[in-house]
Amino acid sequence: MNNKLVLKPWLGCIADDYTGATDLASFLVASGLKTIQLNGLPDEKLNVDLSQFDAVVIALKSRTCSVSEAVTSSVKSAKYLIDQGCRKFLFKYCSTFDSTSEGNIGPVIDALMQTFQVNSTVVCPALPVNGRTVYNGYLFVNGQLLSESPMKDHPLTPMVDPQLKRVLGRQAKGSAKVINVDIIEQGKEVLQVALAKAAENNEYLILDALNTEHLLTICHSVAEFKFITGGSGLATDLAHEYQNLGGTLKQQTFVEAISAQEVVIFSGSCSAMTQSQVAEYQRQHPSLRLDPIEIAKGQQNIESVCQWMLANRNASPLIYAGADPQSITHVHSTLGKEAAAELIEQFFCQLAVIAKQQNIRNIIVAGEKPQVLW
Repeated sequence: MNNKLVLKPWLGCIADDYTGATDLASFLVASGLKTIQLNGLPDEKLNVDLSQFDAVVIALKSRTCSVSEAVTSSVKSAKYLIDQGCRKFLFKYCSTFDSTSEGNIGPVIDALMQTFQVNSTVVCPALPVNGRTVYNGYLFVNGQLLSESPMKDHPLTPMVDPQLKRVLGRQAKGSAKVINVDIIEQGKEVLQVALAKAAENNEYLILDALNTEHLLTICHSVAEFKFITGGSGLATDLAHEYQNLGGTLKQQTFVEAISAQEVVIFSGSCSAMTQSQVAEYQRQHPSLRLDPIEIAKGQQNIESVCQWMLANRNASPLIYAGADPQSITHVHSTLGKEAAAELIEQFFCQLAVIAKQQNIRNIIVAGEKPQVLW
């Protein structure tokens, strides 16, 4: 008798932004799951044989849109994944739990729990390799409480409360319980018992994690959960669960980077981390900053920026839109948050199209978010 598990694909993931989806996909591939990323909600025009993959990641732009939009697009994505035969589901959000008092993480989790018909799920945003850890339910960034990190000044989702239980309490409908690091360090069997007991009376089970070993223990302990939520670190070894079910990992094909080809870099994030990366890159490469107000006035236009980009194409140029909090406030008061974000995003889109038309094959989109954080 053949006991092999044959699914098309096994794991279905929903990410609330494009770059986060790419991060998640890279973790899944590294764990052994052959993965495809779909940017935007798929429709009937999509002509891809998903049975060739172990995992599917749908990348949405739902992190900073309205709660209703985020819920609607996430539920539609979930139903699509169910229709594709997925058995396990993951909702991926940022490891800094980027959201507001109203949402969008909590409302989306609630809607997805209802869609997948489950009563509880895990909440695990930690990504220790990037300095994001959770201890007693408090989220830290490089050793600082989230509320004391640069995330407190985020222009769209300022994180002023590091306690995930409180944040979910404001956003979501159910109750939460923290599974602390002492339980996790006792290993898989102890953690599974704790999770099962906590799930009897709580919808959201918040997991501490201080290092990659903790994440591995968590990954190996959530097999009983049809639906899980967290950062990309939660995908560290989900292949282990699939193989334990009898699944056979599909063969992956890796393509070496074409390092000799020209590269252009677009960076729209205003986060402190991205700004430091931009500053470092500028030391050895040409760079040009976009200004939303100048673009709106016509003082900075696509023709002049493209001319600069193409003139510097052999030097891996960087075009960025980062700024300090004071400049961001000024832009918001002058143009409005949504208008400024849309302006810069569309500008980058036009640049990307022209770069492709000019046979620039490698385009790097830098930053922690796909939406411009103006």
